[in-house]
Amino acid sequence: MKPEHILVVDDEPKIVANITRCLSREGFRVTGAANGSEAVALFREQQFDLVLLDMSMPVMDGYEAMEHLFAMDPDVLIIIMTGFASVESAVKTLRQGAWDFLKKPFEYAELVKTVQNGVTQRNLLDEKRAFAARLEASEQQYQYMVNNSPDLIFTLDTRGCFTFVNHQFETVLGFPRNVLSGMPFVDLLHEDDRGRAKGLILAVTSGKQGDRSFETNFEINVRFKKASNRHAEFDPYAAFAFMELKASAITLPGDDPDTASQGVYGVARDVSDRLMLEDQLRQAQKMEALGTLAGGIAHDFNNILMGIQGYASLVKAGFDKDSKAYRRLSSIDEYVNNGAEMARQLLGFAQKNCHEDCKLNMNYLLKMSAKMFGRTKKDIIIEQHLDKELWPTVVDEGQLKRVLMNLYVNAWQAMPNGGKITICSDNLMVDAKEKHTLGLDNTGAYVRISVADTGAGMDKATMARIFDPFFTTKERGQGTGLGLATAYGIVKSHKGTFQVESGPDKGSVFMFYLPAAEGYGENTCAYPGDTPDEVARIVAGRGRILLVDDERGVIEVCSEMIEALGYEVLVAESGLEAVTLLETETAPVDLVILDMVMPGMNGFETYEKIRKISPDSRVLVCSGYSKEEEVLQMIERGCDDYLYKPFDVAMLSEKLQAVFRRSVIHKQVSKT
Repeated sequence: MKPEHILVVDDEPKIVANITRCLSREGFRVTGAANGSEAVALFREQQFDLVLLDMSMPVMDGYEAMEHLFAMDPDVLIIIMTGFASVESAVKTLRQGAWDFLKKPFEYAELVKTVQNGVTQRNLLDEKRAFAARLEASEQQYQYMVNNSPDLIFTLDTRGCFTFVNHQFETVLGFPRNVLSGMPFVDLLHEDDRGRAKGLILAVTSGKQGDRSFETNFEINVRFKKASNRHAEFDPYAAFAFMELKASAITLPGDDPDTASQGVYGVARDVSDRLMLEDQLRQAQKMEALGTLAGGIAHDFNNILMGIQGYASLVKAGFDKDSKAYRRLSSIDEYVNNGAEMARQLLGFAQKNCHEDCKLNMNYLLKMSAKMFGRTKKDIIIEQHLDKELWPTVVDEGQLKRVLMNLYVNAWQAMPNGGKITICSDNLMVDAKEKHTLGLDNTGAYVRISVADTGAGMDKATMARIFDPFFTTKERGQGTGLGLATAYGIVKSHKGTFQVESGPDKGSVFMFYLPAAEGYGENTCAYPGDTPDEVARIVAGRGRILLVDDERGVIEVCSEMIEALGYEVLVAESGLEAVTLLETETAPVDLVILDMVMPGMNGFETYEKIRKISPDSRVLVCSGYSKEEEVLQMIERGCDDYLYKPFDVAMLSEKLQAVFRRSVIHKQVSKT
């Protein structure tokens, strides 16, 4: 540790020398100056812990020197030395800032004691400054941590009113801190939480044993619709944030420590997002469980429908279509189709991300959806003008049904006192000019579907926004504003487009366009009811077919349908049995109809083994419940087609003919 540095200022060289000698013996480092001007120059260049200053000197006296020294260091300790001391002069120098006073002549001991006291005082001042600097740094660090904390930090007085809040309060809740100062904490809470909060705060501030802290959750009012937007529209009921709160008692500062009161120190964390994610997780787990249950029910239900539809179609093939029996069997078909649609809805619930595109005649979907909607809306008249020669499209049936139902609901809501919905379908060839006008991707063949209502209609401003998400003209709680936006997105994902015609008091017409399927002139679709003459679609064939399904009832009805079509049929009730049969069978198997969902060796595993054992056999996957990715994987690996349960003999005939026809073409191409 360096010795303290003392500056001695006196115009008497002997005095300077004597003081220097005395103080040096005590361990001090001493520098002398002959006048105030010299002292100021030394002080500017060196650092001193204390100054012994004579008041009466030539060039610059002590009074003037003090002014310069204090200007350079306001905290410098100066001890005055003078031989002409009076009470007035002593008071004057002390008022100017001198720390102490020595009257000449003074004793050695008096000098040493005064200087030592001065040095001690200087050290105390240095420690005080260092402590103040550390305190300020600590305060800045504290302020930084508190105000940059993601948590809401606050203190309350005994009345439960805010005495301090950090910046996060303003960021999260949108309340300026000056507004919160003095505001009761409970005023921010949801009214359902206020009584409980008052009780907890009272328990903490009253100092009861065991009630010194608490943890709980509250709903706190968010002042702005978007807390990050400082210029957002004020809305005191915009939203409530869910807060996780930890609070404990603190002693509030006061003049009398004996009467200090208890306050509350609290830390709140916005857990709205976490609770939302937890809720979403619980919902997802619940939906997954329900989806698994729904999928299992749909699978079993489809197998039951398979038996009904299969036998009905076999019997139906033996009657003339004008006979009463044929009409009755057609009614059974219709009920089966309704049941199959319910099963598809269950599967859609079980497999939310499943997109099952198929070749479909939209007339069938229009008839079925209009019939379903009309059952519940008796105040609405539904007219249909459908093109009998409508071209087929390749669409996701479930998604297009959602489009139609959204359009029906929109039309119904536009007619609160009842009215008429007119549904039309027709074919359209789109040229380059129409492609640009309609906003389509390609020219060519399209199917146009229109849904018209006799409602109040729309003005141009409303029409410009009808497909915007969350835009709605309905009263609060009457709609989400997502129906038409969803419909628009689905149609666009099918490479189609929407067109709307409307006007005030003129009703509205919503038209959407879908690309026609390849070979659109053939007008054949793989769904029940798409083609009026089902018997004409039944074509006999030849070949050996292996039917693989774990349901005895499905095997029985499908075996009869296959035999009725002229094929020889082999059956296996499991994947393992099918593999064993193929390994031991000497005659070739032309086609395997393979169920996807089976216990033990499932359809995918069975398919892999079939490909190794009998690579030339065609494979037709058949199931009422399957995951799209598994079907796609099987098709990518060479599976020939997919048939959805339940199906009738006409649909089976079409699929078998299509698979064998492609097989022949493939063999011819391979030979060339």
